[in-house]
Amino acid sequence: MDYSLQQLFQDVRNGNYEVLSANLNQNGHRIAALQRELHADSRFVDDKSLEVSIESQNFQFSGKSWTRFTMMLVSFLQYCRDVNPWSTWESCDLIFKFYQDLSNCLLNDNYPTDCLVPLFMEMTEYVVPISIELDVNYMALKTDKNQFVSHTSSIISKVFNSVKPSRSADDDDQERPTSSLPEKQRILLYLVNKLVNLYFRIQAPQLCSNIFKNFKPKSMASSFRTYPIKQQIEYRYLLGRYYLLNHRVTNAFVQLSTAFNELVSITSTTDAPQVGRNLSRILRYLVPAGLIMGKIPRFDFISVMDSELSSKYSVLYQCIRSGRISGLNHWLKNHERQLCEEHLLLLLLEKLPMICYRNLVKTVLLNFVIPQNTGKLPYATLETAMKLSIGDTHIKGIDIYSSIHSPANVENVLVTLINLGLLRGNCFPELSLCVVKKTQVICDILPLVQDRIVANFPLNPEDSWLDD
Repeated sequence: MDYSLQQLFQDVRNGNYEVLSANLNQNGHRIAALQRELHADSRFVDDKSLEVSIESQNFQFSGKSWTRFTMMLVSFLQYCRDVNPWSTWESCDLIFKFYQDLSNCLLNDNYPTDCLVPLFMEMTEYVVPISIELDVNYMALKTDKNQFVSHTSSIISKVFNSVKPSRSADDDDQERPTSSLPEKQRILLYLVNKLVNLYFRIQAPQLCSNIFKNFKPKSMASSFRTYPIKQQIEYRYLLGRYYLLNHRVTNAFVQLSTAFNELVSITSTTDAPQVGRNLSRILRYLVPAGLIMGKIPRFDFISVMDSELSSKYSVLYQCIRSGRISGLNHWLKNHERQLCEEHLLLLLLEKLPMICYRNLVKTVLLNFVIPQNTGKLPYATLETAMKLSIGDTHIKGIDIYSSIHSPANVENVLVTLINLGLLRGNCFPELSLCVVKKTQVICDILPLVQDRIVANFPLNPEDSWLDD
């Protein structure tokens, strides 16, 4: 297909901005044709000549020229002229300059920016993978770690800040229908998801806080449900991960489980592979969050979507259920690297041991206390159970997982469980005894883990708008 500068200018004049895509996979034939023309004319060797050529077209917007738009077109033609289709590294400066100039156009609402939004989204989908690819090879390229992803996120962040609603607009625009919103504002959730994903990528989750705080859909639309369903699911998934990173397990579980259920509900045969991958992404964090909440995962159901994940966490669940501290420690140690990458290790190391001890106490109560109807749990009885649960640490050696566990810590374990609300009872150190209610109903002594966690760590009321 032949394509010329004049055709490009005519397409732009007609509002056909897809011709400005720098994506070689989508627009490579046009870019190749433009490159041949630009190389054939010696005038276009100089960047100033490109600028003059564009200015001569006298593009008008609302009866006036648009300097940023001209700069964006110059960047595009520079890219067409100098791009090396065989080297991302040689062409990356051209790509990022065009992307930067394109985003700058969106920062000024005095011009008709809506028409450029689809192009910006397409370029974002093109630039982000390139940024990641370059950063993966940062040592070979001798660049800074996360240099390109950080740069890309800074560009997107500027667009986000120009789109996000002001606090003063919240009341005025609360009932404004989505259809009447500027195109730029309708991509607010898209920008949020992109930014948060990139912040997680560069190991800077603390930057997510401001993004979540500044995302207020009620000021942009009547409800969260006005945004595309896949973007809603992605947002809940990212919010759940953020909460989990901050050890706010109740909030994390709610958002992750909602994201999972909604994704299952829209599953179709046409996009089954992609949906399957996204379900696995959610389950990677939903399952551990559920275990901390005292939930019993449906491993048969999970195995259909991710057999490896199901197998891995079913072993952990059995250790927790049986109150086997040695098994818990062994599992954490075996999966240490992956858990660190997922920012789950410290969370599981903090939360799971006490749930494990709670279940160990439950076994002791069911077998030795409740049948006797005494309401008395001798320290010695629990110490014997703890010796079996913890195992011989002298043989295995002391590490971060086993160092805090000792059968001698019976009273410490009981008092901690009582303080957490996971055990109803009173300890009498002088008698080496824990007294509980005389009952045949174990829940009267050991409340459900889920109930205690929700009571101690209630849902964040600021998230209520998600379900309005």
